[in-house]
Amino acid sequence: MRSTDLALPAVLSASAAMAQGPCCLPWGGAGCVDAACAESVCSFDPYCCSTLWDERCASEASVLCAACRPPESCDLPQAALQEWEPCGSQLDAACPVPEPLLMALSAGSVLHGTVWSTDTERDVDWFVVELEQPAMLTVECWSAGPVGVAIVDAACPPAVHAESPDGCPARAEACLPAGSWRVVVRPLLFERLSCDEPRAAYAIRAKVSSCQPHGLANDTCTGAIPAITGPNAFDTTHATADPQPLPGWCDEGAGLAITHDAWFEFTPSQSGLHRLDTCTEIPFDTRLAVLDGCDGSVLACSDDHCAGDGAELEVMLQEGVPVLVRLGGWGHGGAGVLHVEPVAGSTPCPGDLDANGVVDAGDIGSLLLMFGHTGGPADLDESGTVDAGDIGLLLLRMGPCPAGMAASDLDVRSPGLDWTADADLLPHPVRDPGADRPGHGPERLLPAGTKHSRM
Repeated sequence: MRSTDLALPAVLSASAAMAQGPCCLPWGGAGCVDAACAESVCSFDPYCCSTLWDERCASEASVLCAACRPPESCDLPQAALQEWEPCGSQLDAACPVPEPLLMALSAGSVLHGTVWSTDTERDVDWFVVELEQPAMLTVECWSAGPVGVAIVDAACPPAVHAESPDGCPARAEACLPAGSWRVVVRPLLFERLSCDEPRAAYAIRAKVSSCQPHGLANDTCTGAIPAITGPNAFDTTHATADPQPLPGWCDEGAGLAITHDAWFEFTPSQSGLHRLDTCTEIPFDTRLAVLDGCDGSVLACSDDHCAGDGAELEVMLQEGVPVLVRLGGWGHGGAGVLHVEPVAGSTPCPGDLDANGVVDAGDIGSLLLMFGHTGGPADLDESGTVDAGDIGLLLLRMGPCPAGMAASDLDVRSPGLDWTADADLLPHPVRDPGADRPGHGPERLLPAGTKHSRM
């Protein structure tokens, strides 16, 4: 359990003191050069000193560390427009946000607005920018408070294409195709920020310049390129975001957004459990999903499972039957290596949802978390819904997995290494300062109903 009430372990203080990386920016190691700042952040978020000082840690430093805070005062540029949502209200909480509630942000115009937050809720302001042709969209946001800005698409949940923490100004920039795009302004942390505080005020301005979005040969599912057993180099820097949503059971506590995704097709040479991961030499937050077809079911998915925000999953595959691998990131892409390997000694075992070699109580618990969902790894009878019939099948298969099970017996999909129950999503990115998960990346979409507690 991640908790802000936890005392900072001595090992975290030691690693923070020895770190040489900056505190105000993400870098490739744990901790940061300012030991006092690192201790403040890591007492709130131990991940930053035990594993990686990533974008979220840098954002937390902008609130907790004096050296990284925005200036106490920020001269907002004059504006001819004012946000029309009354401060203290939250009119745009539906998903998708109704068009009448989206205020247009015109290139070159400056707009003033305010935000608010409590210990459990916060204001999120939405704006729309229409691009008639491909363009570089730059959004600047001035504020003396912890206010960030992001560029997202019009999907529900939206994919993040660029984001920036607080600043005077903060700047988010992305080269985008023609279409309708959203700009989101919101407080970075949950705190008691009232509308009448100077820190609650902000100004934003959008600028548009020419650019030509770069695509990849495997930017879409239909263009998937072959993946081999072993290492597969990739570079998703110029990939776009596929609109195809992930199912709710892929939400491991950080939402379902996946951006800058590329597609691969893998045909196994043997049946059994296979491991796919991006755990080595990965400079950005990755996400993986394995599907049985472009418009088919997700067989397994993974978000954060190894150091450096890498993804890792295990999935049962059948010899000669191709599957699709979707590899994306959170807000940005980059270069890395996708590893695909069969798990030694593994054989297909219907009902072994946690892939531990035994159909047992743990698998019953996993199935109950998925009960009532459409498809997914616990739909053992492939009826399209996880229901009582699947519970009956799993109970019949209780016990150790038999050795040498034939590939033709494979009738169950394996989930990733970890997953949680489905949940509706809030239509806007929010920070969860105390999520209990093995790793994390930048700000993400969280399940609706999450109280954003610090426990």
